[in-house]
Amino acid sequence: MHEIVTKVEIAATPARVWQALSDFPAYRRWNPVIRRISGPLVPGGVLSVLFRPRGSLPVWFRAMLTVVQPASEFRWTGKMIATALFSGDHYFMLRPLAPGRTELTQGEVFKGALAPVMYRLLAGYNRSGFVEMNAALKAYVEGEAVPASGTAVAAPSAEDRRR
Repeated sequence: MHEIVTKVEIAATPARVWQALSDFPAYRRWNPVIRRISGPLVPGGVLSVLFRPRGSLPVWFRAMLTVVQPASEFRWTGKMIATALFSGDHYFMLRPLAPGRTELTQGEVFKGALAPVMYRLLAGYNRSGFVEMNAALKAYVEGEAVPASGTAVAAPSAEDRRR
């Protein structure tokens, strides 16, 4: 199997991390990798995603949500031409740790006839992008948001965090 797995521990509840992950319009404030994302966060919903890891070209794609479990997990599947040729199952899983702490696992499983080739081509960029996104999400949720440009921005207020 060809899979990328990244993890980060965040000093926040799974509900708070979920709130940030599911607030697609806010991604442009904190996410240096997924520059735009839109669509309904429901199983079967189709997302439009602009993915741009550092050092690679931007890629627009559409993905279908396969799992949406608030404060726990969401997954989507994106494909190239046909699922039998190549698809990627991307996931975000939240696991509660000690009170007020969450482990985020972000990963992707490459499937299809072209999976070995696509993994060799994309794994390095994607892995570094996932790590960068995880760090940015951690900073954002913990109140230390820094966008990809490296310019500090105001962290969300306590009121924003409650929404």
